[in-house]
Amino acid sequence: MKIVVVGGAGRVGGRVVSEFAPHKHVSVIVADRVKPQDPARQFIAIDLADPASLRAAFAGSDVVINTSGPFDRWGSVVLDAAIDTGTNYIDVCDDPEPTLEMIGRDAAAKKAGIRAVIGLGVSPGLTNYLAMVAAQDLDTVDLLTTFWGDSAEGRSREEAVERALGLAHSFEEGRAAYTHLIVQTSSEVQVWRDHAPVKERAWRKAYRVTTSRGETGIYRVIGHPEPVTLPNTVRTRDCLNIGTVDAGADRLMLPVLDRVIAGEIDAGQALLEMARQLREKPESIMTERRGEQLPRKIGAAAVGERNGGRDGVVVFPGGPIPGSMSLITARPAVVGALHIDEVPVGVHSPEDAFDARTYLEHYARLYWGAGTEPFVLDRAGASAVVEADS
Repeated sequence: MKIVVVGGAGRVGGRVVSEFAPHKHVSVIVADRVKPQDPARQFIAIDLADPASLRAAFAGSDVVINTSGPFDRWGSVVLDAAIDTGTNYIDVCDDPEPTLEMIGRDAAAKKAGIRAVIGLGVSPGLTNYLAMVAAQDLDTVDLLTTFWGDSAEGRSREEAVERALGLAHSFEEGRAAYTHLIVQTSSEVQVWRDHAPVKERAWRKAYRVTTSRGETGIYRVIGHPEPVTLPNTVRTRDCLNIGTVDAGADRLMLPVLDRVIAGEIDAGQALLEMARQLREKPESIMTERRGEQLPRKIGAAAVGERNGGRDGVVVFPGGPIPGSMSLITARPAVVGALHIDEVPVGVHSPEDAFDARTYLEHYARLYWGAGTEPFVLDRAGASAVVEADS
């Protein structure tokens, strides 16, 4: 199998490349503007603005894995080149608008006979499959959520100070992930309410996820592709993606985000303002403990009816999810590439590409080893996910 990783010299792309190392039947080519640090890597120079260079890089390959954002600019460009060369395609896009744009290439992909999966990272990606498992456990679904992050309520003052100063440092660095977070949380995002897509202000509404053992975390609405694609496969009244940086920091962000919306500051300035507040008053992120932390930092939860009564479930990955964002984003794409022949021809969201349980079994075998369950399903009851005080 020959795989081309677009953006393979970057953080996520480099992880994708290294994750294929144990698979001796896979030949990986790094396609990027700059050479990877490891001189042993196969490399081909590309220019995303030059489709001819993409077509030349993809020719003769089995799968293209696109890790190069922003996807609203380059996603369809890379997918179109894959369609032109008859090459299967996977990406880790986590923005709703380019997701819909690329799904709109379905007819062209079918004509070319290729398989494409959009958003096969951790969220979206792994979370979509957990959501499918959650929904399938109920007879009807009223609210389906995917969630990510660790709200970490109930820190001591010392723990809160350490966390606040760490966040302040990250915000001051202005990393792309945090800039993207500010943009997402200060905008209106598409969610699914009352069986229809609607736009609402991100980060305002909060939801609490709770297991049958009382493990819990609080999260806020944010824009992601899951609520855009999952309702096409699952009949649910409401569908949301909810996330957290930290329960206390999430709340601290709200007035800063109001200033972004008002046009007083931009995303970079918002990060610096957050950093200033965290350094000046780090104990401000202390929150009351409501229960033990949830056992995983990603998952899905659903509430509805089962056997004539109100019920709900929380579903987690069966094994550990590492702390590195680049690694947990890369691994689902690697699993997808290794099993690309199971995907129907055309362009698909994750839940439409693979059977959820089958995909999670593939993931479990590769990353958690024999004997590990692909997911953990907790029948938490009607309080599995509920709206909380913001």
